[in-house]
Amino acid sequence: MPATMDVVRINRKFEPLFRPIPGVRYYVVTGGRAPGKSFAVATAVNHRTYESKHNILFTRYSMVSADISIIPEFTEKMDICGNRQDFDTTRDEIENLISGGKIFFKGILQSRKNNDARLKSVQDVVLWVLDEAQELTDEKQFDIIDLSIRTKGAKCEVWLVLNPTDVNHWIYRRFFKEPRVADDFNGVVGDVCYIHTTYLENIENLDETFIAQAEKMKAKNPEKYRNVFLGYWERFSAGVIFQKWVRDVVAEAKSRRSDCWYGIDWGFSNDPTAVVRIWYDSDTETVYLFQVCYKKGLLIGQIADIVRADMKVCGSSDSLLYCDPARPEHIAELRRVYNLDAVPAVNKNKPDRVDWVKGCNIVFWGDDIEAERSTYSYLPSPVDPEQFTNIPQDGGDHLMDASNYGIWTHLHRLGIPNCLGQE
Repeated sequence: MPATMDVVRINRKFEPLFRPIPGVRYYVVTGGRAPGKSFAVATAVNHRTYESKHNILFTRYSMVSADISIIPEFTEKMDICGNRQDFDTTRDEIENLISGGKIFFKGILQSRKNNDARLKSVQDVVLWVLDEAQELTDEKQFDIIDLSIRTKGAKCEVWLVLNPTDVNHWIYRRFFKEPRVADDFNGVVGDVCYIHTTYLENIENLDETFIAQAEKMKAKNPEKYRNVFLGYWERFSAGVIFQKWVRDVVAEAKSRRSDCWYGIDWGFSNDPTAVVRIWYDSDTETVYLFQVCYKKGLLIGQIADIVRADMKVCGSSDSLLYCDPARPEHIAELRRVYNLDAVPAVNKNKPDRVDWVKGCNIVFWGDDIEAERSTYSYLPSPVDPEQFTNIPQDGGDHLMDASNYGIWTHLHRLGIPNCLGQE
């Protein structure tokens, strides 16, 4: 009898693994430590072997001896579900004796050392499970196997099961950043189903010392806690510049004031035009930053309309616009044609300006601000790649530049130091 979610107690978020969603090929299963995802995935794979004689490919990047490393996990689930008699187990595969469906266990690293064809040689595969997917850092290798899962007449699926690492991983870029999916999203976007769980949803099954470890890290290192225990992608790796910025929706309301101002970085075909709204609270020495625009293909008139509409929300008619000085004709058009108070921002000595802004208390809101600032880094030293220069990277920094133009130029104009006392 097939193992179902009702046979054992499993978080209902994992239901799509047991009852596939039409039109979905990819299932991205994320979480930190101990959310129960490994248990759910193994039980679901057990269940899926009853569906047909088609095969399942279960891989990890490194898997030398499946009979020692992974098959015991599956036989344990058979015992829990009470269906071990339905399966025949060998050193590196499990066969369902009722349906004829098989689970093949392979190590990607070992297959690559010998012959990639070993992975593609498994016939009639309808489901590929990439366990510990964060260990596969080669996107091309993923594509090779993914494109081989194409059994005719069957619904083919690919499951990526992982503990998120940092935002530089190709899985983050491909499945989260580009489709603009939040780390903890549960649901379907296009042909991808996202399942995210944490230890807090499995807490009744966890040891008290484990929970104490989590609470200790939460108090001592909240960012690490979010990555390790809550399964969020780590935003800050070595060299990232603005690590202390705080993301909070309050930034929109706080900056919605008549004395706000704006920063603008120009774009069009290849790059987006980036516009941010800024306000400074002198009582708390905090800069509030809100994403207004991040879009390609905008003409100057459209940019003017966007800014004017946002100014109306703030109750302002004459807010200053600090613009990238590289396009003086755009600034002149905003002033003369659209009657906006656009001025060139200071664009000299970028390392010092960025370092000054780094010393400010900044609260922001905006998905694209978060995406840029989480990877906005200093350039590595040409002598020692593990060390960094004081030169910020170029590229993917449009909102960072818009923020820098607006924050530095305006506060310096008013003689306001950053929170470190730098003027």
